[in-house]
Amino acid sequence: MKNNLIERYIYAVTRHLPEKEAVEVSRELDELIASMLAEKGDIPASEDERVREVLMELGSPEAMAREYTGKANDSLIGQPHYSLYLRVLKLVLMAVTIGISVALVVSAISEGPFPTSDTTSWINWTLDAVIEWFTSLTSGLLGGFAWVTIIFAILYHKGVKLDFDMNDLDDLPEVPEEKVRIGRGELIGEAIFVTLFAILFIVLPYVNIPIIGIAAKPIPLFTPEVLISVRYLLIASLLTTILEMVVKFVDGRYSLRVFGAITLANLVSIVTVLTWFGNPQAMNPVFAERFQELTGLSVYGLNGQPVPGFGGPWAMLPLPFLIVIVVVTVISIIEIISAGIKAFQFRDKLSVD
Repeated sequence: MKNNLIERYIYAVTRHLPEKEAVEVSRELDELIASMLAEKGDIPASEDERVREVLMELGSPEAMAREYTGKANDSLIGQPHYSLYLRVLKLVLMAVTIGISVALVVSAISEGPFPTSDTTSWINWTLDAVIEWFTSLTSGLLGGFAWVTIIFAILYHKGVKLDFDMNDLDDLPEVPEEKVRIGRGELIGEAIFVTLFAILFIVLPYVNIPIIGIAAKPIPLFTPEVLISVRYLLIASLLTTILEMVVKFVDGRYSLRVFGAITLANLVSIVTVLTWFGNPQAMNPVFAERFQELTGLSVYGLNGQPVPGFGGPWAMLPLPFLIVIVVVTVISIIEIISAGIKAFQFRDKLSVD
C-alpha cells in the first residue's frame, strides 16, 4: 500500500535486517497493514488517522522486528540488535583478519633471511611465519568476537534503543532514495583502508612499506622518524575516518551528520598529507639513493629538476609524493562537495514533503 507513513514504518522495522529477509518482512508487513486498514474502513475517520491508529496498534518498529524474526527476549542478543550485531561482527572480523595478516606479512618480509640464505633457513622462516600468523589470527578473531558480542549483549539486555519510540509517528525516519543510501561495500572498503593504514604507518613505522629487490634486505619506503613525528596527525586522521564510518553505518544515508563527519575526516586527511608528504625527508633517503644507483634517475622533482608550477622546497619534493598531495586534495574536496549536495538535497526533499 502506497503511503509515506507506512513506508517509513516498514523501513524502520527492516532497516537493520539482512537484505533478503528485509524484502520478505516488508511484503508481509505491508499486507498486514493493508488488512488492518480494510477492517477499519467503516470507521468515520480520515485515511491518515486510520493509518496512525493501525501503526500505533502494531507497536514500535523494534518490537515488530523482534516479532518477525522470532528472537525471544530471553536470547543473548535479540532484534533489532542482532541484525546490527551480525553486520558489525563481520566488519570487525574482516578488519582483524586483514590487519593481522598484513602486519605479519610485512614484519616477516622485513625480518626474513637474506636471498642468498640456504634452503633450511627459508623453510624455518616460512614455518615460523605461518605458525605465528595462525596463532595471532586465532587470538585476534576470538578477542574481536568476544568484545563485539559482550557489547551488543549489554546493549540488548539494558534496553538501549536502536530505533524509535512510538510517542510520535512523525519521528519515523524517511525512506532514503537509492542515490543517497550508503552501501555496505563502501563501508567495507573504508574498514580495509583504515586497518591497513593503522598497521603500516602507526603500528609499524620502522617497517611501513618494505621495498624488496633493490638491496640485500628490504628498505622501508618512508623515513621512520618522519612517520613518528607526524603520528599525532596520523592518529587524528584514523580517528576521524572511524567516526565517519560509524556515522555512515548508523544513518545509512547521506545525512547532514554524515556530511559533517566526511568534511571533518577529509580536512584532517588533507592536513595530514600536506604535513607528511610535504616534508622533504618523508621518503627514506636510503631508498632514494639506492633507486638512483640502479636506474640513474632521481626521485626528487623531475629527475632532479624543479617541478614546474611549484615553488620553494615543494618543487623538489619526490614527484610521486607531489602527485599524492594533489590527488588526495582534489578527491577530498570532491567528496565533501558530493556529500554536501546529497545531504542537502535529501533535506530539501523532506522539507517539501
